[in-house]
Amino acid sequence: MSDNLRRVLYLSHAPEKVYALWRARMPEGCELLTLSANDDVERLEKLSVADAVIVAPAVLKPEWVKLAPRLSLVQHQGVGWEGETPIAALRERGIRLAINPLGTPEVVSEHALALIFACLRHIPRADAAMRRGEWLGTAIRPISRNLRGRTVGIVGMGRIGSAVAALLQPFGVRGLYADPAVQLPEGLELALGFRRVPLDVLLRESDVVTLHLPATPATKHIINDQSLATMKPEAILVNCARGAVVDEAALARALSAGVIRAAGIDVFEPEPPRPDNPLLHLENAVLTPHIAAGTLDAMMAKVEGATANLGRFFRDGTLENEIDLSLLP
Repeated sequence: MSDNLRRVLYLSHAPEKVYALWRARMPEGCELLTLSANDDVERLEKLSVADAVIVAPAVLKPEWVKLAPRLSLVQHQGVGWEGETPIAALRERGIRLAINPLGTPEVVSEHALALIFACLRHIPRADAAMRRGEWLGTAIRPISRNLRGRTVGIVGMGRIGSAVAALLQPFGVRGLYADPAVQLPEGLELALGFRRVPLDVLLRESDVVTLHLPATPATKHIINDQSLATMKPEAILVNCARGAVVDEAALARALSAGVIRAAGIDVFEPEPPRPDNPLLHLENAVLTPHIAAGTLDAMMAKVEGATANLGRFFRDGTLENEIDLSLLP
């Protein structure tokens, strides 16, 4: 192999169609390394010769970094790096870290909206019943609700939370948001129809609570028995953020006891969820397998953004959307 060739490992096992998208956009002088199976032996073998890795959804473990002597860049496929990146191990080696916001806000916000409608209108339940030969046309009417006119609370008003707020504009919702790090300009708050409030106020007043915040020590299980008890009995919880922000056992208890109405969950702790996860057996839980960002359109945008960053890095060392590891604890 040529010493001038840069090897980029796609850390997750994926279908060949996904690999083909990345392979077609690899910068000149770069070779894409892929996995034939979701196998750590093969993963570590290829990591040992990789100059860069593309991360997501598979996580780069801290103990793996020392087994990758050539590694100089960790490029996230998307934006969810908090809580999933071995910061200390990268900083010790001087390995750089970059994220890729292209494609994520638009597609994740759409999926959050889809889960909201699925919960409000009992769409999975109605579909399953029809396939069993049951007609619930009348039975579901007294328990289905409109989105229009509801109060929607967004927890985390970054790129994705703001995209959700924008998508909600045609529905005339009353908007609340909670984010200790973000205060939207007053004009933007007025334009979006969203007002910043403390988290407990948001939970108490919202008919729909949708989570769009990173997984950090401060946000771990921010949704728990206590916070769920604060919510309205008719409220819906949507999580397209990270599994760690919700205490799943507490959520299952709340759904079973009618503490809240329903939940739409795209992310779990761990992933995939264990077979005994109680959420898997609840009719008022709408579950999807971490696919909020998983469309062809989003993947194409992510491929373009990440490969352009790889090209810049190997050409002259520059990066866009770099995370400064020196500023992190």
